[in-house]
Amino acid sequence: MNVRPFLFLHLCLCTSVIAALPSHKGIRAGAAEREITPTAGLEIQHYFRKSSGVRDPLFARCLYLEDGAGNAVAIVGLDLIMGSFEACDQLRTEIREKCGVTHTLLNFSHSHASAALGPRGRTRISNDSDSRWNDRTLDAIIAVVAGARKQAEPVSLRAGRAGVQVGFNRRLVNADNGHVFMGVNRKGPAVPWVNVLVADSTRTGKPLAVLFEHAAHPVIAPHTSKLTSADFPGAAGKRIREVLGKDVITVFGQGCGGNINGFPLRSTHERAEEAGHRLGEAALKAIRKSEAIKAQTFRVKSAREELPSAPLPGRELLAEMMDLEKDNPGRMKQLHRIQDLLKRGEKPPARRFDAHAVMFGREWCLTTMPHEMFCQYELWIDEQAPFKRTMTFAFTNGYQGYIAVDQALTLGAKGGYEAGRLPNWGGQVYTKHLGPPAVGAEKIIKDTLASLWPRDPENSLKE
Repeated sequence: MNVRPFLFLHLCLCTSVIAALPSHKGIRAGAAEREITPTAGLEIQHYFRKSSGVRDPLFARCLYLEDGAGNAVAIVGLDLIMGSFEACDQLRTEIREKCGVTHTLLNFSHSHASAALGPRGRTRISNDSDSRWNDRTLDAIIAVVAGARKQAEPVSLRAGRAGVQVGFNRRLVNADNGHVFMGVNRKGPAVPWVNVLVADSTRTGKPLAVLFEHAAHPVIAPHTSKLTSADFPGAAGKRIREVLGKDVITVFGQGCGGNINGFPLRSTHERAEEAGHRLGEAALKAIRKSEAIKAQTFRVKSAREELPSAPLPGRELLAEMMDLEKDNPGRMKQLHRIQDLLKRGEKPPARRFDAHAVMFGREWCLTTMPHEMFCQYELWIDEQAPFKRTMTFAFTNGYQGYIAVDQALTLGAKGGYEAGRLPNWGGQVYTKHLGPPAVGAEKIIKDTLASLWPRDPENSLKE
């Protein structure tokens, strides 16, 4: 047997593997962006309306990070209202296959003057032009990740925080009947800061990208306007670039703003820009006082759980509601679904909960979750996570509605739009889950998040 061809092939394969492994030390980063603004005539959500033009463009932006140990993550910020798990799973698979990036975090800014992202070839809206835009957007996101990875260069990282609040808690309690209603609750919990992560090129000494995060619904742009807009997050990124330079890629991450409305609600585009300017100024302040991250490697961990849905109403209440709502087709459709589940003795579908953490030692951690998470989860993470600095995303890699804390879920029908159960026709009743998560979801979430973080007895590095 002639072993020379075999040895030659073996040597080539080994060389190929070695060449594919990281040959550098330290952190490398790249960033890229592409415009993804829908053309006039496409559907704006939410409220649903056909766009007539553009107030400000929408973008897909990416910060790509890798270390010398082979860890890599693409952090993508999208000026879109939401994306389903199906769409995000499909897109992340394509990114893995086409770009070679195993870990991708797709964060949606949740602007209510933008569009939703659906699976390839199919959107929530049966409109050919919307479908074509959707597929072009998926391609653009893949190209953004590929471009960011291709441009990766040695960087140093720094993280910071500054105080700012562009919105207020939106849940108030009616003193007469105990029902939660939507308004401006200046005393309610909120996330009063902006977090930043800056990637500075070691070649130029200048920032090449800024990842910044704040928690508030982008709902300042008026719902009566037919102009597409990124709302305050877009204006904030614009302000950062005005100061740091147009070549700096600004990636916005939406935090746990499920129960926080941007202020003033549904007012004017000018007020949205003013709020964004304030957020941008606060981010610049955080950048100025940011501190270096010394870790030269990072870890990415993921976990998945299911959040059970609240129990269905009893047969007696269901019968009363079916009689009351018999002339309302939309509500009757949901009531019939409940009736079918009760007949089969089944529970409503659970919600999928995927959590991710990007950890640089004990110095910095980005924790991400799907859905519209209440702000109390971000406040809890900041207090409990064993890191000096934290950044938290909600609206990441999938969406199935609001996730309240148990305090709100225990109110039952009095729980308001985000957490109410039948006979309260809140937003959650219209989902396939037929109501909010069950009481006890908060513990499942916190346990899942804690499972991502280091468990050794080392003291936290928080100041």
